[in-house]
Amino acid sequence: MASHDQTRFDGRRVFVTGGGQGIGAATAMAFAREGARVALNDLDPETLRRTMAGLPPAGAGPHLARPGDVAREETVADLLGTAIAEMGGLDILVCNAGIQIPSPSEAVTTDDFAKVLAVNVTGVMLCVRAALHHWLTAGAPGIVVVTSSVHQIIPKPGYLGYSASKGAIGNMVRTWALEYADRAIRVNAVAPGAIETPMNKAWTADPRQRAAVSRHIPMRRPGSAGEVADAILFLSSDQAAYVTGQTLFVDGGLTLYGDFQENWAS
Repeated sequence: MASHDQTRFDGRRVFVTGGGQGIGAATAMAFAREGARVALNDLDPETLRRTMAGLPPAGAGPHLARPGDVAREETVADLLGTAIAEMGGLDILVCNAGIQIPSPSEAVTTDDFAKVLAVNVTGVMLCVRAALHHWLTAGAPGIVVVTSSVHQIIPKPGYLGYSASKGAIGNMVRTWALEYADRAIRVNAVAPGAIETPMNKAWTADPRQRAAVSRHIPMRRPGSAGEVADAILFLSSDQAAYVTGQTLFVDGGLTLYGDFQENWAS
């Protein structure tokens, strides 16, 4: 994980969804370390409480806990609206909330498929829409970073809804970026590969499974939530002021088709 500039985000107001653990929690911690005031959302109030307790204090005011379901339209309006009002505005939105439900494609239910899309696609749309409304009304610049996945481009058999949702995110980001580029609103995505997070505990906690996963990664190791957070902060920073509509893959080379490290095809 990169060293932190304790003033890079001084006075910036940041809203992070799915911030109770994993990538979202690491992102909130990194922003707070660098001077930002953070409003943190998660579906689980207890997980959210534990993460909030570990955040360093912000000079611009207290960090905010905003539990709630980003898949619900009325909830998102309240979450963003109250946070913006209490912080006096919004500079950066990080849409990190996401779920996956495994099932063979021939057995996937419409309810499960819809549930994944509701959080991973509709939830992102609702949050971005609320942020856009604020920025356009205020005539203010804004920054959005969405957590996608390598499965934006790599199929994930047995996870049809998840694959579909991340494919959608890639083009949603590009659409927003193009639509609002002339109004100083930047929109990008990060696409993590195999990352050590609670969502991936099925293989991170098992040494044999972990080794098997690592063999498929050109860098031969999983990434950390902090490494993804570093990419999110870069895209949110002035160093990325001329970057919009892009997906930054944070994957140890996973999208380089690692099986071709050995030239079996020629």
